[in-house]
Amino acid sequence: MSVINQMLKDLDKRQSEQQNAANLAVSGPTKNSNTKLIIVIVTAIIMLNVAGIFGWQLYSENQQLRMQVQQETMRLAREQNLAESKKNKISATKLTEAQMPIAIVASSLPSRSAKDNSALASNLQQQNENKADSIAGKMIENNAVAVKPSQLQVEDNSIIPEPVNEALKAKSSLTISRTQLSPQALAANKISEAEHAMERNNLAKAEALFEEVLLVMPEHETARKQLAALWYGKKSYRDAINLLSQGIALAPPAQEMRLMSARIYYEQGQTRQAYKILRPIKASNSAEIQTLLANTSAELNEHNSAVTAYRKLITLDPDVGRWWLGVAVSLDALGNFLPARDAYKQAIARNNLSSSAMQFARERLIELGE
Repeated sequence: MSVINQMLKDLDKRQSEQQNAANLAVSGPTKNSNTKLIIVIVTAIIMLNVAGIFGWQLYSENQQLRMQVQQETMRLAREQNLAESKKNKISATKLTEAQMPIAIVASSLPSRSAKDNSALASNLQQQNENKADSIAGKMIENNAVAVKPSQLQVEDNSIIPEPVNEALKAKSSLTISRTQLSPQALAANKISEAEHAMERNNLAKAEALFEEVLLVMPEHETARKQLAALWYGKKSYRDAINLLSQGIALAPPAQEMRLMSARIYYEQGQTRQAYKILRPIKASNSAEIQTLLANTSAELNEHNSAVTAYRKLITLDPDVGRWWLGVAVSLDALGNFLPARDAYKQAIARNNLSSSAMQFARERLIELGE
């Protein structure tokens, strides 16, 4: 019995070992599955973290680049503004005296005060002195001449070197003297520059130069007439008339300025003003003055003045038929029919009237009994 019991125990033991082995065999794959799942999850988490870190780095680098671009753009803009500012300053210091706006003296333009005009004249004189100083400085530099301390006036107490050796003392010294242009010479230079500017069609510069001439010499008739012509071309009629009127006040005869002023008045329909301007020079031998005087007189029914002007024109050129017709019409208006009839005959005899004027003269002759 003991042997059987021992066998049964051994059998039970083997069965239990086999069962345990089977359980182990079954549980093995389960453990392996769980481990793989955990590994996959951990790997996925790691990859997500790596992708997140990489994306954050890209975003940070993008923001840094954008900030650098903005800073560079702002720096370039500041540099450009600084360069433009320096350029404007340099351009401002290089303005020549021909580009400086100079107004006409108080006697030439009423809109400026005497104080402003004297300041402008002082500025103009200072420019000439500065030019002389600049030329003198260039002469000294080019010739390398030793100048004694007593020959220069030093305002900043700077040290003036002594001559290098005795050989320099033996050389002839350069004496620099400042030559101041007379108003006439300065005006002549300005007139020449203005004429060249007009040839280049630079009317603004020519206008400024003529104003500078009048600033130095208000009585300069050529500059005044040229400036008035420029203003007339710009249709600044009132300014042109004022300018000419001030010139006439400085030189009352001033036939050409009176003629220019009268023409502007006449073209603007101010016949009476044109007539008043021309009356003081009614004895002039200028055909233009007498023609305009005759026309304005006839329009204003100032027939005595018209007769005088037309007879002056006949004296200057007796072969012009319209002069004879003009004097005939004025004599006719005054009731002097006999001399008017003779003048009509003379006008027709010249045979250079227009067809309408010729017909009018013949009709008046018939009415006067011819």
